[in-house]
Amino acid sequence: MLSKIFTLSALALLGAAPVPITSTRLYVSSYAGTITTLDLTKVGNVSYQLARLDTSTGCSPNASWLQIDVKHRNLFCLDEGLTVGNGTLASFKIKDDKKGSLSTVKHTVIPNGPVNSAIFHSPNGSQLLTVAHYAWALTTWKVDPTTASYSHLQSFNFTQPKPGPNAARQAAPHPHQALVDPTNKYLVIPDLGSDLIRIFYIDPQTLQVSPRPSINVTPGSGPRHGVFYSPGRRSGTNRGDIDFYLVSELSSTLAGYKVFYLPNNGGIGLTPFGSVHTWGSSNNPIFSGNAPAEILLAPGATAKQGVQLLVSNRNATFFKDIENPDPKNATHIDSDTIASFNIPKNGRKLVLKFKGLSPAGGSFPRQFSLNRDGSLLAVGLQNSGRVVVLERCVETGVIGDVVADFEGLGQVTSIVWDEPGRKGD
Repeated sequence: MLSKIFTLSALALLGAAPVPITSTRLYVSSYAGTITTLDLTKVGNVSYQLARLDTSTGCSPNASWLQIDVKHRNLFCLDEGLTVGNGTLASFKIKDDKKGSLSTVKHTVIPNGPVNSAIFHSPNGSQLLTVAHYAWALTTWKVDPTTASYSHLQSFNFTQPKPGPNAARQAAPHPHQALVDPTNKYLVIPDLGSDLIRIFYIDPQTLQVSPRPSINVTPGSGPRHGVFYSPGRRSGTNRGDIDFYLVSELSSTLAGYKVFYLPNNGGIGLTPFGSVHTWGSSNNPIFSGNAPAEILLAPGATAKQGVQLLVSNRNATFFKDIENPDPKNATHIDSDTIASFNIPKNGRKLVLKFKGLSPAGGSFPRQFSLNRDGSLLAVGLQNSGRVVVLERCVETGVIGDVVADFEGLGQVTSIVWDEPGRKGD
């Protein structure tokens, strides 16, 4: 690939039209205890290449989640602590160098099992990092966005009276995500072990969070990750209803809810309007062990085109004998799936419309991330030890071929894009 780039550059020197070369960085965490900086280069409209720029071991031994603050050049990493008795929280400044290398700011021992985080942005400019711990806890941390330093604010240890219907997976609470709602007032915590959506109100001045009534979901479903959708806020009007879409790992379902708010900052309510399997209506037995993981909103080219929901399915290799993402490897592989669901353009028809399944590019797509305009999907394939980048047509929502891949990363756990001007964290 490098020789191809040099050849194109040489042609430009000989008088041919210059070939534009663009570059974007991604950060990848792995249970191998590393954060890898990858460079995604595009040469004109011809080809992509993923190359390693740098590797950090500052989030070892079992890096599980990355949280990027592009505006302030901060990166936070959670270490799940699978091989030790505790987790860790590490913060880094992203250096302004060619490698996008990381400078460690702080590294702190925290309760075991941190798997997900979110940043709350206060109107006064302060930040709160909220961390969901699979080992039944929530911790919160006040962040100085200028330095990426942080200090502990609160801890909550959850309990439940008895195991859930799936005794093997629901013997205790297992918070799996921390999510800030669209009104920027509440913290939402799907709890896989307790079949609950835990709700906390966030005080914007003190950054203290206080519990509100939890919301029960289907017993035994195991809620894992969710996403909010507000058509009005997406179009810039800041008006309109809000929906919440929830992926449940144990039941392999995607459920939709209408969101309503209780008066006097009393909490959130959810009214269900539909539920489907995350693989659609197929009765293929391959899905008997399916375990969905991530969910994201994928934008259309315009607000009027609406959005899609994308869900990753693990442990169900529906696609057999597909081409290896590595063009140098002739061995064919089996692949898990990325499922697409359409949300109607008007956003008000209370349906979940299954669009189809696409190859994820390998085994166990634990997490994936879209670039800013929604045209590229970076997928972390845990069991394949690989990152693949898939093309996505923003106008049609069709997920296409693998355009770049990088392997040898260990068990990949998360990927974030480092794109200036990116909204949110």
